[in-house]
Amino acid sequence: MNGLSHLNGATALVTGANGFIGSHLVDQLLDSGCTVHGLVRQSSDLKWLDASRVHLHRVDLAQADFQIPALEDIDYIFHCAGLTKAKSRSGYFKVNATACSNLYEQCQKRAGRIKGIVHLSSLAATGPSPQGGLVDETTPCRPVTFYGQSKLAGEEIALRFSDSLPVTVLRPPVVYGPREENFFTFIKGVHKGWGLQIGKAGKELSLIYVADMVQAMLMASAPSQQRGCSYFVTDGRVHAWEQVAKECARIMDVRLRTLKIPEGLLTPVALLFEAWASCGSRPALFDRQRMIDIRQSSWSASPEKFFTELEFEPQYDLSRGLAETIHWYQQQKWF
Repeated sequence: MNGLSHLNGATALVTGANGFIGSHLVDQLLDSGCTVHGLVRQSSDLKWLDASRVHLHRVDLAQADFQIPALEDIDYIFHCAGLTKAKSRSGYFKVNATACSNLYEQCQKRAGRIKGIVHLSSLAATGPSPQGGLVDETTPCRPVTFYGQSKLAGEEIALRFSDSLPVTVLRPPVVYGPREENFFTFIKGVHKGWGLQIGKAGKELSLIYVADMVQAMLMASAPSQQRGCSYFVTDGRVHAWEQVAKECARIMDVRLRTLKIPEGLLTPVALLFEAWASCGSRPALFDRQRMIDIRQSSWSASPEKFFTELEFEPQYDLSRGLAETIHWYQQQKWF
């Protein structure tokens, strides 16, 4: 691929290698001629990784004494690991922020060797956008959830090391594509003929297809790339949730009915899920933090800085990205 020659024959480390974005990144790194080391938790599901092609290391980033394996050989680091669900604010910060300090302190020991570090943050680190408007890299960060606050703290830690390490921070919005399970819940509802509308209509968001996101990460790792910068990366459009649902329905040839859910119902439902989760070790599927996300009118960002400085152009518009995603779900018999 254009702009990826620096990866041929290089050695890359991917944290969260078994995750949705991490596993797609590993695939592309291998295809680009890299030797890949992947960090995964002891309990990680490795179904999306080819263990015969990846050097897998079971490391718990939440442990203060974790060590980066094979650090002396690493040319590029892609920090994808993170928590999107936790039972407490401290749970988010332990992995999304505190672990970054240890990670980059170890990297600093090999500062002359490492050629590029891509730190995966999130639009949530900045916070929602005004309806009809976009946030960009000059927008003050005002995260509204524990997740967003922890991602902001993590990228601030990463950028503090940018004087000695070649760090670039990327802030994607919702990333969708094959293997993704949260977005699949939305598509599964459409497949059954339901388009959910929570509160007022007209809610907007930015999106990016996973193949474009991976391409952006690989380009951002290039040694020629300016360091110590943060960028938003999207497909370049702002989408209405209603239009996303209609496009999914068109692709699946489904007649769509709108199910309107008053925002007032979110709090009791969230409390119910939290009470249920309190009896186990796993976080709730839906809680008051997720409720804050859903209530926002817009989660939209401008990717123009990234597009201009890295000459990046997404290859997937919404129709193509959704079509490939839905086709993959169908092939895997997820519905």
